[in-house]
Amino acid sequence: MDIDNNKEDLKNIIIKEASKLFISQGYTKTTIRQIAEICNLGRGHLYYYFKKKEDIVLFLYKDLIEKIYSYISKSSNESLDPLLSYAITQYIYIKVIATNQPLFRMYIEASEIDSVRKEYLKTLEDILKANLKNINYKFSNEQISLSVVIGSAGENELLRRFYKDNIDLTLDQIIESTIKTRLLLLDISHEKVFEIISKTKEEIKDIDIFNITNKINVLDR
Repeated sequence: MDIDNNKEDLKNIIIKEASKLFISQGYTKTTIRQIAEICNLGRGHLYYYFKKKEDIVLFLYKDLIEKIYSYISKSSNESLDPLLSYAITQYIYIKVIATNQPLFRMYIEASEIDSVRKEYLKTLEDILKANLKNINYKFSNEQISLSVVIGSAGENELLRRFYKDNIDLTLDQIIESTIKTRLLLLDISHEKVFEIISKTKEEIKDIDIFNITNKINVLDR
């Protein structure tokens, strides 16, 4: 493999090749040594970009969420309420993961790693805070943390059961439940939550998830 000297190009090569390994043999079975070898890099050189494989999968999660946020803002004809944008992003994010079998398997496997789970929660908190920073809603750090931690725990449990085909809920019902939980934990009124959920359903009813997946290049850099 020819590796460009450009640092960003090399980083993208590492992410792309690691993603292929995660998909072909599973996240758990993939080692940092294998990633270095397939990229024709020494482990020391790889460590300059990613210290461990957990850092790579976390980058993929964050990159996916940020691309979805960007897609929503660019495709919307008007400025969306940040909470509505947050709800739509969560809907698309879960839908993209749960309808992409390799990505879903990676999500399930990686979420079992404590360090990945903690950093994943921190990533979600940081993104939520950044997107809500300049609006009228005033949420405390505790409210945001509870929304992310408890909401993510419920999301993870429901998606695990869905993954194993061990739940009577549809994917849309699971998504609606997790979004509602996240919003209520921000101490938003039930009326406002109901309004956001209704608007989210309206906004996403004509969305082609597979088209979005192609546009944001999930696992393809």
